[in-house]
Amino acid sequence: MCCLFRLLCQHHQLGRKFAYCNRCSAAVAKLCLFFGVLLLNLSPASLQEIARESYLSELRMQELHNIAIRLEHSIDADKNPCESYFDYVCGRNRPLFSIMGHLPENPELIQLLTELQEDPEQFEAKQKLMDFFISCNSRKSLDDCYRETFEYFKPLFGYIISKNYFDKSRDELNTFLIILRDFIKQADVPNQRYRYQPIIDRLNTLKSSFNYPQTYFRSAELTKEYKPLKIYRESYQHNVKNLDVFLRRNSTFAQGTHKIALDWALYLYQSRHKPMAYYYATLSPHLWMSIYNRSEVREYEPQRIVQISECLKLPQFVNVLEEARNMTIIYIKSFKSAWTDYSNWLSTSSQNKIINSQENNILRQYKLDNEKLFFTLFGQNFCEFGRDLAESVFFVGMTHNMHFTNAYACAYRTERNYECV
Repeated sequence: MCCLFRLLCQHHQLGRKFAYCNRCSAAVAKLCLFFGVLLLNLSPASLQEIARESYLSELRMQELHNIAIRLEHSIDADKNPCESYFDYVCGRNRPLFSIMGHLPENPELIQLLTELQEDPEQFEAKQKLMDFFISCNSRKSLDDCYRETFEYFKPLFGYIISKNYFDKSRDELNTFLIILRDFIKQADVPNQRYRYQPIIDRLNTLKSSFNYPQTYFRSAELTKEYKPLKIYRESYQHNVKNLDVFLRRNSTFAQGTHKIALDWALYLYQSRHKPMAYYYATLSPHLWMSIYNRSEVREYEPQRIVQISECLKLPQFVNVLEEARNMTIIYIKSFKSAWTDYSNWLSTSSQNKIINSQENNILRQYKLDNEKLFFTLFGQNFCEFGRDLAESVFFVGMTHNMHFTNAYACAYRTERNYECV
């Protein structure tokens, strides 16, 4: 079986090499362009020289080029961000965050599945994954099978990610834990209405246990988890039916701490070598939203909500819907808190300021900087909701932030009083 899987991978990799030459897909084109820029502009020698003079690793510098190139293909530069930020970051229907936040790209899936297959530890759950992959390939393309295997066996990908990435290099894990620690420290302070929310205690517990992510992905526990599942190497259709039934009945990784640990592991895998602006734009708003959505905003008196919405001069279609008003206030507060977190990180030490400056020197080649990166990634969280909701609910706190208007040189003045919230 192992030999067959290796042959399938080798065959697929040869096929991809010919595909690069004959018909580049959009994803391959991005990768080709990325590596081309690196070869032209950043030789290994020059990277090493820069790394010695800066706080940025070679991999961080490469990722800055990579994310900038991907953003060029993601945003619609023909649109004016001051007139419609939704059209600017979502108009081309290629939100970068949806690529980062949900499904790894095919080259990453190939790499992870190969690492899992080559992992010396043999256990029953891994064998079932491999058997499913082989059965799938008898009916579908390899690309489809990589995606389906990931969707059906995510906990095993969590296993190999925590083993091969977090154990060997803790940089991203430490960054993640620092952000969690600082968030909890700010949320758990006297005189805050949300101080005694149960979510803070849960996050504190999870933060401590996530120091060792493999705790949640032990091979013996995964084998126990998948023991009821029947997988047949020769019968793909039966396997799909069995997996659908299994996933409906089994809840260990579908809810609770195991699901959070799995989501965090996948998020961190996709966060490799990203700048801090990425973490604060994609992680912090959701942490704050979970607090505000469960605490003070929901506890406001109805009259208080009406006063805030009038103070904010919200559009009529938002004003007449109670839930829309609530969500607008929640996201204004969440954005403000996330931006404050990022600003505090920048001002914490001179080293952080130097890191930010060195990152901006790279991003400036693409007419970007960390502030624009922050705003873009925050905005692309909400592309799926459409223009009206995005600009009238989710973007309100961002587009009237003075740093936003300065970053994009917007001529309009901030008319709304955000001290209302």
